[in-house]
Amino acid sequence: MTSAEVVGSRPSRRARSRIVVALDGTAATSVELVRALRDAARQEGSVLACAVVDRRADDVERGLAEAALEEQVARAVAETGVRGRIETALLDPVVFEALCDTARGGTLVVVHEHRRTALRPAPPRPVVRPLTRHG
Repeated sequence: MTSAEVVGSRPSRRARSRIVVALDGTAATSVELVRALRDAARQEGSVLACAVVDRRADDVERGLAEAALEEQVARAVAETGVRGRIETALLDPVVFEALCDTARGGTLVVVHEHRRTALRPAPPRPVVRPLTRHG
């Protein structure tokens, strides 16, 4: 069970929203993380706070990145009081770029458990005008 799941809740047909926030230790990303936590609480969603770490990084570099990530998350949780809606991960730059490309309008196909899921930007919805009948 992830930290975003609630014990005893019925599984939803639709997955909850997840906000991905890349943290780099700066004040700007801390502000974005606080905003994301508040949004997740309102939307019944969760946050994935990540640090982008090259796969060639050694264990010391990965450990430092993970410690900095956890520290930044702890500060945001203390500031917002929002608990149980956040997970952390170290992401390879290639994976992070694939997510960013999808967010900018590209398509990402995820193959897992003998299924393929295509993530695409939603097409714009046409403006619906009510029909006026004269008669």
